[in-house]
Order: sequence, then structure tokens, then C-alpha cells
Amino acid sequence: MAAMDDAPIDKTLIIMEAVAASRRPLSVTEIAELTGLAMPTVHRLVVQLIDRNVLARHLSSKRVMPGARLTRLGIDAVQTSLNADQPHALLKSLTISLGEFAQISMVVDGELVCVDAAAVRRPGGLHLEQGNRGPLHCTSIGKLHLAHMPEEALAQWFRSSTRRKFTNKTLTGEARLRAHFNEIRAQGWASCNEEWNAGVVGVGVRIPLRSNAFIGLCVSAPTARMNYEQMVGNVPTLRKFAADIALAFEASSGG
Repeated sequence: MAAMDDAPIDKTLIIMEAVAASRRPLSVTEIAELTGLAMPTVHRLVVQLIDRNVLARHLSSKRVMPGARLTRLGIDAVQTSLNADQPHALLKSLTISLGEFAQISMVVDGELVCVDAAAVRRPGGLHLEQGNRGPLHCTSIGKLHLAHMPEEALAQWFRSSTRRKFTNKTLTGEARLRAHFNEIRAQGWASCNEEWNAGVVGVGVRIPLRSNAFIGLCVSAPTARMNYEQMVGNVPTLRKFAADIALAFEASSGG
């Protein structure tokens, strides 16, 4: 029997983990350095993974990034773990505590994807579901993600992104967004002040997972029930729930 990390399946998993954990596309040389595997082995396995849509070539370089199958696997794994009793129960508890819609989101293929949600069912409430997608530049978790991207990746995002102006409060210019991202990094949370939907405000924090995977927790509400200043006042509550959800998530996923 092959020793652990010597069998082809172990080498393949090590490569997948290295690419999935990176915040940017990696070259074959970088993957070899990160994994300690021989270059010919990395090259051969990377080609096989690309052929199977597990990895994908970055459009503007020879580097590789997670492909459609690996991305879908990651989303499914997160949704399964978050829907375990304790993480989802905490999310529901947050909505009851604040009386407003709350969701857990992650960034996939340049969009914000809702992976779990809970709401107080009442007229005028916000009701989104798993799989709903949103833009990055005008949502609290999207902006939080962008604010903590490495400079090279952020510069690439500015070059390639289409930053639609959804309302008269949506920031789209690079200079204004960069200044806003500096504020977000300094304060450790991000907000949405009617920037995606007029009449809706929100605030979000990062769920502090030990793996450093980026998953965020946010709460949103119509301005008719909660103004922007009141929404920002929920940051301490969100941070407490985010820490509890991180512990529950890692316990349910064996982390």
C-alpha cells in the first residue's frame, strides 16, 4: 500500500487544496513549491484536473484556479455544514434577536453567493434564498471581500469588473472605492447604505474560520424599519454571532 501523500489520489488532493486555498491563480511552479511535489507530477496532474473541469486556466495567464467542479464542491460542502443544526440555529437566532433578514455568503466567480439565510416572516421583510447571487462592489460582504484582497488581485478586479450603478449611492469609481476599502480594513466591517437596492441598508462581518476561508455574515433591513445608523449599531452583535457560527461550523465539518 502506498504511503500517505505518495498515492496519486493524495497528490491530487494536495494540489486541489493548494489551489483552493490560494487567494489568486497559481502557476505550476508555485504549486510545486507549495506542495513539495515534483514539477513533472504537478504538471501531469494539473492537466488531468483541467480536463475534468476541477481546475481552470486563468484567462490572462498560464496560471490555474478552481474550476467549475471544484467550486461547486466547495459551495455544496459549505451549505451542508452550515445547514447542520447548530450553525443554522444560530443564524435563525440572529434574525429573531434583530428581527431582520440575515444571511451567510461567500464569493464565487466574482459574485456574492448566499449559502444560508434566515428571516422573520412578515409583510415587508426581505426574503432571499440559498443560491441567490449579488454584486461585490455594492454589498457589505462583497466590499469586505474586496477590501481584503491582495493588491495584485484587486487591481485585476478593477481592470475586469463591470461596476453597475444600481442607485444614486452606488460607488463605482476606482479612487472612491479604494478609499472606501481603506476604511473597511481599518474598522473590520462593511456596510451597504442603499447602494444595491434603494430603501435597504445592511452591515456585514467576516466569519473567523481557522482555515481563513472567506465567508461573511450580514444582516439587512428596509430603511422604513431601521435606518443606517441603527444598522451599523448591530456590528457588535454580528461579531458575536459570527464567532459562534465559526465554532459551530468547524465542529460540524470536523475542522
